[in-house]
Amino acid sequence: MPPLPPSRRLVTPLRLLQATLVLASIVAAGVLLSREPASRGVEVERRAPAPGIDEIRVQVAGAVRSPGVVVVQPGERVSDAIARAGGLTPEADTAAINLARRVQDQDQIIVPKIGAGTSRLLDLNRATQAQLEALPGIGATRATAILGARALSPFRSTDDLLDRGLVSASVYAQVRDLVTVSAGER
Repeated sequence: MPPLPPSRRLVTPLRLLQATLVLASIVAAGVLLSREPASRGVEVERRAPAPGIDEIRVQVAGAVRSPGVVVVQPGERVSDAIARAGGLTPEADTAAINLARRVQDQDQIIVPKIGAGTSRLLDLNRATQAQLEALPGIGATRATAILGARALSPFRSTDDLLDRGLVSASVYAQVRDLVTVSAGER
């Protein structure tokens, strides 16, 4: 009997196993991707939502009724994210945060308690890599660049972030109220 053409060959057990493994991998990847990053305990790179995605996730912490990760729509503001976290508690210091700032995917909004706002400023001359990466718009690459620039010359003002080309104007607008430079370094 002549051999069957390739289009008519039977599925071999090896090919069936390969197809099953590929399908199982696709299903497993889908399950992992459908979970929220915070629930997996994995820190993910900060980025804007992909084209066509109509929601972003933001972590809200501090003096809010239900701290955690909330879903907001593109273009919404810090005040919207706080509202989705149950709203402010009576001890919230709203003067310490910019309620009108638009949020971005993976932002962390920390609402300090009254009297704690100034102690929450991050000193650029003492900050660690992880502390810098926690700032909005600052990922691993920018944090490394900031630490490298600081090693060459301590920061004299927060404006040095712009003057040295370490962040864009839009990122600086997000972090300027969250950072400071220690008085001894000015």
